[in-house]
Amino acid sequence: MTRRFLTTFSLLFTLLLAGLPFVSSAQTASNEYVRTASIYLQGGPLLDSHVQELAEFDLIVVPVEVQIWNKSFFPTIRTLNPDIIILPYVATVSWNDLYWVDSLHQDMYSDIKSDWWLKDHEGNQVSVWPNTRALNLNTDWVPYLAQHVNEVVLSTGYWDGVYFDEVQDSISWVGSTDVNKDGTKDTSAEADALWAENYRELFRTTREWIGDEYIIMTNGSSNSDFFPYINGRMFETFPSSHNTLNEWENMTDEYLSVEDGVAYDPINMINVNTDNTGGKGSEDDYQSVRFGLTTTLLGNGYFSYDESTYNHSVIWTYDEFGVYLGAPKSTLQNVYNPQQTSIDQGVWLREFEEGQVIVNATSTTQTIRLKGEFEKIHGTQDVSVNDGRIVSEITIAPQDGIILLRPVEEILGATYFNGAFARIYDLNGDTKRTGFFAYDNTQLGGNQVIHFDTDFDGAYETVSADNTYVYIYDDDGSLHAKFAPYTEAYDKGINISVGDIEDDGSVEIVTGTENGGGPHVRVFNGDGVLINPGFFAYADSFRGGVNVAIGDLNGDNVKEIICGAGYSGGPHVRVFKKDSTLINPGFFAYDTAFRGGVNVSVGDVDGDGIDDIVTGPGVGGSSLARVFDRDGNLKSEFSVFDSSLRDGLEVVASDIDGDGIAEIIGLTADVFTLSAH
Repeated sequence: MTRRFLTTFSLLFTLLLAGLPFVSSAQTASNEYVRTASIYLQGGPLLDSHVQELAEFDLIVVPVEVQIWNKSFFPTIRTLNPDIIILPYVATVSWNDLYWVDSLHQDMYSDIKSDWWLKDHEGNQVSVWPNTRALNLNTDWVPYLAQHVNEVVLSTGYWDGVYFDEVQDSISWVGSTDVNKDGTKDTSAEADALWAENYRELFRTTREWIGDEYIIMTNGSSNSDFFPYINGRMFETFPSSHNTLNEWENMTDEYLSVEDGVAYDPINMINVNTDNTGGKGSEDDYQSVRFGLTTTLLGNGYFSYDESTYNHSVIWTYDEFGVYLGAPKSTLQNVYNPQQTSIDQGVWLREFEEGQVIVNATSTTQTIRLKGEFEKIHGTQDVSVNDGRIVSEITIAPQDGIILLRPVEEILGATYFNGAFARIYDLNGDTKRTGFFAYDNTQLGGNQVIHFDTDFDGAYETVSADNTYVYIYDDDGSLHAKFAPYTEAYDKGINISVGDIEDDGSVEIVTGTENGGGPHVRVFNGDGVLINPGFFAYADSFRGGVNVAIGDLNGDNVKEIICGAGYSGGPHVRVFKKDSTLINPGFFAYDTAFRGGVNVSVGDVDGDGIDDIVTGPGVGGSSLARVFDRDGNLKSEFSVFDSSLRDGLEVVASDIDGDGIAEIIGLTADVFTLSAH
């Protein structure tokens, strides 16, 4: 899975303008699963036109000559995704006379000595790939290539390592060769031994040149003699062109063995493509995608799916690619024999923080009773499988797999109405997760509630508000403090938001009034002590109340107070500093003639590192959710409930799955009121 983050754009932009390289240090976080990859062997304008799509992957392989033709590609894609791993495609044997017209390859070609070419015993040129010539690893080509990778490729600072293609521990399969250059035909054993020995030397020498920090990924061999020097390999056309269960067993075992055996942080890729079905497969072969992806998730590798070994120039993405599973909680286990540790044909499972994956590597349909309830992902492609249902039992076709998520049961870090039904969407208005009742049975139904780590100890405290009081509960449920923001005589209702406004390690509780109160915003500390007498967000004569939220709208680590006019007011959103300074005059989120007010919440819903303002109309309005930046520029809008309803829309922005991007949650106006109180 790939997420978009804000990076130090000004630095990258400066480097881009100056035409200077920057040093890459990208890596995938340990809790980033699903991990996706793309092998995209196109450069020039075509590559630049796909930069947004490629930025969605965690790892990409692109032609090495991109460093010549597409220099702006690197700062651009790293601005979109600073954690992306970018590797250059470097052929280890084949020379492509037809396509390698760039200066990098032409300079290399001028360095190649005549005795570096691979020939047979009669002196004829040998080829290992159509329309190319092969170089002989048993020559000075090996030290030359290793030094070239260090001094010409990685010295640019563009790359995170190198991807060596065509790696085999044998060469006799091509026919007659003279690897040892003695003028006679090699025996198979002699040729293969020299070939493997010199590949080992290539990796050893490359590692010696580039040091420990860069990645070395290979493609083609799982020879353990290479393990001391590499990070891993790509398994192309996984498990093989015949796609049998025997091959799946063997190649999955190899995949896990490489992961365990390499001396450096393992970076492996499983590539499934339409060659698995003899070219009969297609972009919408969703079962093959699921089987390959869930197999990949039995280990810690990256998954790619594309057209074929002969055409790594398509970018295909799938519903599963955007799923956030969090960190692994276990290694793989056999569903019917949990103590089994060696891979074979069977049903396999792996647990993650946010869900689990199940692989049916058998020839029959399997029905598995789950340990608890799980949620199927909400897909738009194969909706017969990814239909979003909550299930306690799952049926999986042979050679198929599935990703299941732990159901969402609570909203953290954002205010909600206790007992409301929550529907969960992404920025585009697509259903992200299955809806649920947001209910804390220790609090009264209908009260505003927020679970927030107020003392930064890793446990969530609870802050709630009724018509008069705000209550602060410690993480053990005991009452920490209780206060009346507007005196004990006030009984019109209280809106609340909690956050560390000044990024100083202490939280503030911001309050606003409900309908019937003046638009008075007040600020308290985490113990309920008034630290700012507050301000009126709108005219002090207005009696519709004020909705409040806290968020960092400009990325400076200092949060703003976002206000929305309450009932009987226009849908006017205003932004203030903690000291009551009005940052901008605000904007109308809906028709200026509407008099139901506007509900507000704040969160980073597009993953750019800056919070967005999410709005819903007050009572009398539709259920149209909208997303704005701090200046009122509309980013997105969609209806949450029946568009004919006029109950308004309570909104919440909260990262409910921990993937770093806030979901947009719409709450029903009606709540149930059962409570332990």
